[in-house]
This record gives sequence, structure tokens and C-alpha cells, in this order.
Amino acid sequence: AEIWYQKAIALNPFREIAYRYSATPLMADKKFDAARDRYVEAWITEPYNRLALSGIVRWAEAVGANLGHPRIDRPKTTVGADGTEKTTITLDSLMKGGSQMAWIAYTSTRAVWKKEKFAKEFPDEKVYRHSMKEEVDALRSVVSAAKDFEKDPKKVDPQIQMIARLDSEGLLDAFVLMTASDEGVASDHPKYLREHRDKLREYVKKYVIREK
Repeated sequence: AEIWYQKAIALNPFREIAYRYSATPLMADKKFDAARDRYVEAWITEPYNRLALSGIVRWAEAVGANLGHPRIDRPKTTVGADGTEKTTITLDSLMKGGSQMAWIAYTSTRAVWKKEKFAKEFPDEKVYRHSMKEEVDALRSVVSAAKDFEKDPKKVDPQIQMIARLDSEGLLDAFVLMTASDEGVASDHPKYLREHRDKLREYVKKYVIREK
């Protein structure tokens, strides 16, 4: 069976099903590390597919692992019936001072993208969409603003520190894609997967599974 699973993966490494199915016999044989790796590949290949996610959840239940993305409460934008946008910033109760103010940079950066930057970055796309590049840029702007507002790095909110850490490790793009909440960002995943599968894998193993 493994031979045929590998052939299926080779034929189309950008579908999750062969990775996920190939983990089943490994789980049955209690080869949990090998099964985990297959489930990770399935999930990063199709992160918005519930079946792909179900595999890594099954593994976690079997070994008693706790899965979870780093907590970063990004502002949420909703559009009313009249077309008016409303942005809600959810702040941790412990977040104070400059760290609160820093999140204003997120919404202002996204506004610039919608108004003019998207057209420059994606000249072949005629209709604006929320993109991975925009989201990463907006998160980076929060880190930059926090440094301006909080002169003592130790006072910067842990969530903002996490953004900076992910960015310094080259994993902020992967975080954004693996936690995409809209089709605009999600549409950037296929190209990123082809070019940076290793980054998606590293992010999941280090920050979602917290592999030791």
C-alpha cells in the first residue's frame, strides 16, 4: 500500500488525500511520528479542507497532544447592508498603553492597500481582494508601531512580540495562510505551497504541534 500511496503523492503532491490515507496504516501500527508527518503534509497541502485537518486532529487525540495556533487577535472588518465597513479591535484585558495604540496601524495599513497598494502589487488583478501580502504588511506595521509607542521592549504585548518572532523566523507568511479567514488570503496559498512548502511545515511543527 505504501508503494501506491507514494506513487499517488508523486502524481499530484498538491492534493491532501494520499498523504492522509497513507497515515492510516501508520497509525494502526502505532508509528505515530511517521503518521504525524503525513498528516502535517496533508494539512499544509489543503489547510482549508476539513478532511485534511481531521487527520492531524486524530493524531493529536491518539498521542494526547494539544494543537493550537499562536493567539493573535487581529482586528475584524465587517461590511454592513449599506456597504459601510466597520472594524472591531479585540484587545486583551492586560494590553495597555502603546500596545493598544499599535493596533491602529493594522487598520490604517489595510486601508492603504485597499485604496492604492493592491493595484500596484497585483497589476494583473482588476478587483481588490485581501491578500497574504497585505495581511503580513499590516501585522508588521503593528510591530513597528509598538516599538515607537513602547520604548521598553519588555512592555510590548506578548501577541505583538509573537508577530515579531514569527516574522524574524520567516514564518509570518505561513501563519497568515494557515489561519486565513477569507478567500482573498486563501487564494495565495497554492503558489506559496509550491514555492515554500518547507515554511508551512516548519510553522505547523513548531507553533501548532509545538514539536520538541
